[in-house]
Amino acid sequence: MKEKRKIALFVSAIGFGGAEKVVSLLLDELTKYFDVTLILLYNEIKLPINKNAKIIILSKDGETFKTSRFLRLLDNFKFLFKYPRVLKKEGIEVSVSFLVRQNIMNGIAKMINPRIKTIISERCFPSIMYNHGATSILTKLLIPYFYNKNDKLFSNSIYINNDLITNYNVKIDTSVIYNPILTESKKPNLKPYTDLDDIFKVVTVGRLIEVKNQKSIIESISLLSSNFYLDIYGDGPLDESLKNQSKTLNVEKRITFHGNVTGIKTHIINNHCFILSSLTEGFPNVLLEAMSVGLPVISTNCMSGPLELLNDNEKVKILSGSFVKAKYGLLVNVDDAVGLSQAIKYLQKNADVRDMYSQLSFERAKTYDVSNIGIHVKNLIDSL
Repeated sequence: MKEKRKIALFVSAIGFGGAEKVVSLLLDELTKYFDVTLILLYNEIKLPINKNAKIIILSKDGETFKTSRFLRLLDNFKFLFKYPRVLKKEGIEVSVSFLVRQNIMNGIAKMINPRIKTIISERCFPSIMYNHGATSILTKLLIPYFYNKNDKLFSNSIYINNDLITNYNVKIDTSVIYNPILTESKKPNLKPYTDLDDIFKVVTVGRLIEVKNQKSIIESISLLSSNFYLDIYGDGPLDESLKNQSKTLNVEKRITFHGNVTGIKTHIINNHCFILSSLTEGFPNVLLEAMSVGLPVISTNCMSGPLELLNDNEKVKILSGSFVKAKYGLLVNVDDAVGLSQAIKYLQKNADVRDMYSQLSFERAKTYDVSNIGIHVKNLIDSL
């Protein structure tokens, strides 16, 4: 029997972020075809890891993410030396990295050992996410040089690839492979809603950080009548600020902060619709997860992902304070709380529309099942 090709997946840790969820899911598929090593910077594993994958941690026992810039810089230098040695020791033929720090390290590893094939994956819109002070200057220098040392790049949006090519001079072969999810064979029964005076529950999931823009949803809830409630899942540095906002707007009794949970689908299914309020995205896993259980969805038309997912990338014009009915859900302008409140109210009042989008969401999500996406990643690795 032919030995499986040795590959590595390289990410900083396995937390609750979108890239980490992608890696966790891909391991189940890629271990069918390859001898897979998961390489992590830090020993943080919060999601399931396929038992057939070997795990290597580059940091020492007890080390964790550093808050000090100086200490992070020291860590990066340490990893720069250790990572190529691990690839050589393990006999890795193809290494696939996720997110900018690991992508740069993969480029350096390729420079040290040109025989290793390297694939990098960008998961966010660089011109927006890296457009802050020193980070902007560094990425403008580092991305063009080190990304181009790798063999291939894939992202989860055509807009991300276009941004990398146009604004960061990325010249290597690029492709788009969308995020994988686990889909259901049968659409679950959703929470019934027949009386307009009953509580209408909306839900959002994401890290409590500025780019996820949960403050816009809280504001939209304050514009609606007292029977509209919001569940927020996720944790982050804006936790206290968002709770204070809900108190200031006098909606704290209608908003519940749940923090991080496992098995998110079993929680969000107890709501009537899902909201993604991001200022920018790569390709939003949480939106797909909501659709996979048949929840009707509302999303900002941000860069990038939602337009591709909800309207087959056909452009739409959305009036301020309003929304549009896309093919698979509702789209609103970025940071438009009034438009978001109107979209929520529209779904609440129109049971037939909710039912339509529920079925469309469920069917649309099947396209992104991990069994399909895993084959695309396998083919990309096989091409080297």
